[in-house]
Amino acid sequence: MNLFDSSFLCLDVGTAVVRGIAHCVRGARIVRSAVATAECDDTPVAAIMAVVDNLEHQMATRFTSAFVTGNFGDVVFDITARQTKWHGPHKIVAADVRDHATKIGAPDGFHPMHIIPLRYDGINIRNMATPIGQVDTALMSVFGVISYSQSHMSHVFAALRRAHIQTDGIFDSMFLLATAMRPKRQTIMILDMGASYTTASIWTPRGPVAMVKIARGQSEIIKKISETFDIGMTDAARVRGGIPINVTDMDRFTPADALFGFSRADVADVINPVMMDILGEIRNNMAAAMAKYAPATLMICGGGSDIDGINDLVAQMFSMPIQNIGSDATLRALSDTVWDMQTPRIVAYNARRDRIAHMMRRITRIFQPGRRPNRPRGRAAGQIPILPSTLAFDMRDPMTYTMFQSAGISMIHVDIMDGFFVDRVTGSIDDLCHIRANTRAHLSVHLMTESPAHWAADAIAAGADTVIVSAGAAGVRDAIGEIRRRGRRLGIAISPDTSLTVLKPILRQIDVVLVMSVRPGAGGQEFIPNTLGRIATLAATRKKYGLKFEISVDGGINNHTAPGCWGAGADTLVSGSYLAQAADFPLAVQNLLKRRP
Repeated sequence: MNLFDSSFLCLDVGTAVVRGIAHCVRGARIVRSAVATAECDDTPVAAIMAVVDNLEHQMATRFTSAFVTGNFGDVVFDITARQTKWHGPHKIVAADVRDHATKIGAPDGFHPMHIIPLRYDGINIRNMATPIGQVDTALMSVFGVISYSQSHMSHVFAALRRAHIQTDGIFDSMFLLATAMRPKRQTIMILDMGASYTTASIWTPRGPVAMVKIARGQSEIIKKISETFDIGMTDAARVRGGIPINVTDMDRFTPADALFGFSRADVADVINPVMMDILGEIRNNMAAAMAKYAPATLMICGGGSDIDGINDLVAQMFSMPIQNIGSDATLRALSDTVWDMQTPRIVAYNARRDRIAHMMRRITRIFQPGRRPNRPRGRAAGQIPILPSTLAFDMRDPMTYTMFQSAGISMIHVDIMDGFFVDRVTGSIDDLCHIRANTRAHLSVHLMTESPAHWAADAIAAGADTVIVSAGAAGVRDAIGEIRRRGRRLGIAISPDTSLTVLKPILRQIDVVLVMSVRPGAGGQEFIPNTLGRIATLAATRKKYGLKFEISVDGGINNHTAPGCWGAGADTLVSGSYLAQAADFPLAVQNLLKRRP
């Protein structure tokens, strides 16, 4: 899949209905989607072609291949094991596991579609999630294997070829639903109420442990209605669609359809016994597995999931909570699974795009008249070392950016708070994206958040030039590595209560020390006087050891407190309330630059 500019198609080829969803991909993101549905006749060829034509028209592109799921006929599920013994200690590698998987077979006439590892056992360690890297003298691999009828799969492939569609990949519906929709660390049961088949399976956090598929489905109910009331299959399907499981007394006197004289209750009397018989057969086949694994939830899908009252009936039959995920759940799960498969490539694409964007910004700054790349110290002549704080300004107002430009502002301080590190939620990655789209100024982003590494990655992707993390937040070391890896300026913020000694191990790694002169979390606070001593200490340390970090000060900065900060050794100042409340913004900026009160 081309993540830069492409489209991909997913098809659910059922017995009665073919569903499709198409996605347009631009810059490693899905930017547009479309869905289509068509009913099948004797073969699915016409329905596949109708769905593909519809999606090609909506997406204005041509599809020649698709990821496919649907009805592949009879299924065989088996839990099987393979074992290897070595003469001495052996470091287990991926090839050892692959060797076990390649030896998995299937019954005659069937083909293994999914081979899912369930557990690994060695002599020394049992029940491993992964054995790779372990040293042992033996390895046993246990797999859950889902195999399908080769003849029925060939029938589906032939229909796709006749519709001029090649397969990019084929997937079992149960595998897709469990992969995309099963809550983590939860055992669930899935019931797919299809037209020709009804399938049930149980999935633990490790994988599948039981699966049953019976050749009975919603078509059997439609056929029974057709035979009982002597009407065509098309009429029977239409009648069935409007009948609930639970009927009322009024339904005894309400016609099931304007064309026929039998009542809604008459149809329900035909539907319910067949439905209960199908569900009863599934329940009996799955009884032992349900008792052993105790699934927490039963998810129902397929055409039968649209019947009014089916949730109550299934809950009564299986005695467990029901989650109805809809008749199109398999198609949605296929779409999600295919896109999730691209995650490693998306991460690599975004990292490469960030590196190129950063390089282009640096090149642009080099050749832009009057501008040079922002450096920790020694800024270009005329560059104003004042950063307005976004906490105090309406950054959605275009006039804000005009006002900044009028005062020669070339750096902006952006605060993001997640409500955990400080008791306030303000600023967001979306806000940062909006700011980046409206200015070419240097954006210095202060993350007052827990797990700053994740926030840092998002901030950089949104356009941050400097990323400042708060000392004391969980995961600072990871954040430092992430910021360095992405080539951005790195800063550490020190709260008034935080000792300067925490900076000792990292002073040579950082570009900015942001000295907080108020308590983090709110604007408009008064400047804490002992901040001047902390600034002076940092400045003396920098001079003594020949370090290059910049000293920035944030909090309570106004025309009275700024001179003291400059005198103590500050290089840049962040100001919010003072600048925002000033009648003359450019004059207020100039007042902050004065070295004496």
